[in-house]
Amino acid sequence: MFSKCHHILAFFLLVSAFAFGQGPAANIYGKVRSSVDNRPVEFATVMVSVLGDTVAAPVGTLTDNAGNYSLDGLPVGKALLFRVSFSGLSSYYDTLTLVAGTRLCLDCMLAPASTQLHTVTVTDERSRTRSLTHIDVQSIDNNVGPNSGVESIIKTLPDVASNNEMSSQYSVRGGSFDENLVYINDVEIYRPSLIRSGQQEGMSIVNSDMVHHLFFSPGGFEAVYGDRMSSVLDITYARPTENRARLSASFLGFTAHAQGLAGKEQRFSYSVGFRQHSNNYIFRSLDTRGTYNTSYTDLQTVLGYRISDRLDISFLGLASRNIYKLVPIDQTTKFGNFMQTFELRVYFDGQEVDNYNTALGAVTLDYHPPDFFHLRWITSLQSNRENELYDIQSQYWLYELGLGETVGETEEFDRGVGTFLEHARNHLNTGIYSTEVKAVRYAALGNWNFGLRLQHERINDRVREWKWVDSAGYAIPTVHVTPGDSTNMPYSPVLQFFCSAVNSIHTARLQGYVQRELNYRTDGGADWTFIAGARAHAYTTVDEVNGLTQSRLLFTPRLIASLKPSTASDILFRLAAGIYSQPPFYREMRLADGALNVSVKPQQSYQTVATCDWDFHLLDKPFKFTTDVYFKYLTHLVPYTIDNLRVRYDASREAVGYTTGVSLRLNGEFVPQLESWVSLSFMTSQQDIIGDDYGWMARPTNQRVAFKMFLQDNLPDMPWWCMSLQLIAAAGMPFTYPFQTDFSRDYYLPAYFRVDWGNTLRLRSIRRIADARIFRHVDDIQLSLEVFNLFNYKNVVSYLWVSDYDNVYYGVPNFLTARQLNLKLTVSF
Repeated sequence: MFSKCHHILAFFLLVSAFAFGQGPAANIYGKVRSSVDNRPVEFATVMVSVLGDTVAAPVGTLTDNAGNYSLDGLPVGKALLFRVSFSGLSSYYDTLTLVAGTRLCLDCMLAPASTQLHTVTVTDERSRTRSLTHIDVQSIDNNVGPNSGVESIIKTLPDVASNNEMSSQYSVRGGSFDENLVYINDVEIYRPSLIRSGQQEGMSIVNSDMVHHLFFSPGGFEAVYGDRMSSVLDITYARPTENRARLSASFLGFTAHAQGLAGKEQRFSYSVGFRQHSNNYIFRSLDTRGTYNTSYTDLQTVLGYRISDRLDISFLGLASRNIYKLVPIDQTTKFGNFMQTFELRVYFDGQEVDNYNTALGAVTLDYHPPDFFHLRWITSLQSNRENELYDIQSQYWLYELGLGETVGETEEFDRGVGTFLEHARNHLNTGIYSTEVKAVRYAALGNWNFGLRLQHERINDRVREWKWVDSAGYAIPTVHVTPGDSTNMPYSPVLQFFCSAVNSIHTARLQGYVQRELNYRTDGGADWTFIAGARAHAYTTVDEVNGLTQSRLLFTPRLIASLKPSTASDILFRLAAGIYSQPPFYREMRLADGALNVSVKPQQSYQTVATCDWDFHLLDKPFKFTTDVYFKYLTHLVPYTIDNLRVRYDASREAVGYTTGVSLRLNGEFVPQLESWVSLSFMTSQQDIIGDDYGWMARPTNQRVAFKMFLQDNLPDMPWWCMSLQLIAAAGMPFTYPFQTDFSRDYYLPAYFRVDWGNTLRLRSIRRIADARIFRHVDDIQLSLEVFNLFNYKNVVSYLWVSDYDNVYYGVPNFLTARQLNLKLTVSF
């Protein structure tokens, strides 16, 4: 299979190189601006076609973020039709005739259109051929939930699994939480590693107020993206085109965002966002009562300066501080069924103090001359400092509940008693420095993309963690010595879990990619698009404590082919295939006792994804129906288990696996500018751990079926009242219990079901408020009433295992949040 991919890639690169090497007969370049504010128009469509020739394919491109475009290889000596279009703006037309060697600069100014078009045109066409899903920013604003934001809206897409509403982490098509790429302005973001539960995690790293464009791929993505096995989340923070500000406050926290232009000729731009979030209000619905003190704060900024028409510089800055403090008091949990009901009562001593701090700085230099070339240089530094400190003693009593002699009474039968003692002093510091050069060469039949990246990582870890359980079948109390009795010896308490280590490693990486896009139209009018590319990745990891070194070289070709037939229906077929390698990061190397195994091989995924993408109109409204069928064969897997959000890898073992499934998604606009969708997905993800004699078993993220809905609507007579609803109904994830020895049978958590409902009143749209003098400087006022977990369904995220006097174990469910109300006020200036 590997050699076949080599031949396919070589063929397309040879064809594209031949087409590229013909040399342009004539070329056109320029800038597209809006006549409203004289700002550049991004993603405008620029097309050139021969007048009267219905066979020859037109030559086209999209403008970049500075509004620049370039077209070469244009016919000479023929009458040409030049057209520039963008949704919501009037199209620009011109006719011209070029001579050989012409280099024509043609700048365009687009005026507002008299008739508004649907906004699914330009970005949709860009994503359809690239295995990407475009999410409208308005959908993020109307998203509802305790942790609303970008990741929350991503979880409503097919093939994305997360049964924890308090977390921004997710798995895609059977992969782990660590198999997903996240980019902000082309800078790769690394998440904290020590987080064990959604309560500790805090906010998403992405500030949704600053998002301009959002693309997501669940697999089969192109070579310009990095080396992870599952998905890509590509986020662009906007460079402002006007002065705006926004304030928002709710029971969960406060956000503020400001953006604008300054300086001579408005060359300087800024976008600054601040967020303060606390989950204290949400934690009131959990079974564990205690004193919660949580504070999640971050400051993000994008600063830009236009040095000249060809050169821009920008800075992306991010600083976040997540603090989680808990002094638990007690917990009461009822579980079981109608025939047998139990109650667990736990009384706590001690506290937990965790903090996760992230700092990121990235400088980007963009050079975009008018000669069909774009060069970008990115230098970034990210630092993660994580501390996890706790000493908690949990004394529990387990009761069986039965009906008393009097109606309404409940009898309690003592079934077990025990004590847990948990201790941790964990400190993890991660520093990542990278510098990268990206280049785009615009060509008539499609663009060339090149990239080279140098990265250095340094990780220092001090871990000391243990757990002691004193109950039936666990620890035996100390026996005092009896003189003359040699059999009556003292016993030392046995720790059920112990991990202690001091690790220090550093890794140097050199990555590069080349990619060619090839577009052409057949005589029959069918449009073909090929995106062929490959990545090379060389790295060396050094274990400084043990003096061990590991070096490897990876090569991963990828290909995407799409066909849009010349039919009346707007339908597109796409096939993506490629190899996706994931070199081990620190967590994949660490064993359960804290020792490192730097010789872990890179995990690999051989993927094939077939897609049918159909755009159609129903009741004069635009809709899209997408079907994906995929298969992934996985090698060199590092087995792992998941408890809540904590992923524990077994770096001493290796596994092979596969994932196959089908997903369907229907999305459209029931109301203009408000996109809704519904999705259904089926999946099977299995693995076979080499040498365990159990054969194939479910992977820890094997979510077999999921149904999701995201709905936005408003009342025809009251357009100022907007409703949004988010529904997720999904099968439970597999789990293992402590000291499990027989893995021939899979155990699953209960199904996950949750509905979040939001109602937003746009007060500025009400005439009496709009006419009020006090609001003359206010653009919009939104008052939102949100209902979290509308049906109060008790979802289970994990189990606490306790035993009774007969050494029988019971899984006590750890429930997630219950139904709660949230009130939010948002003011835009």
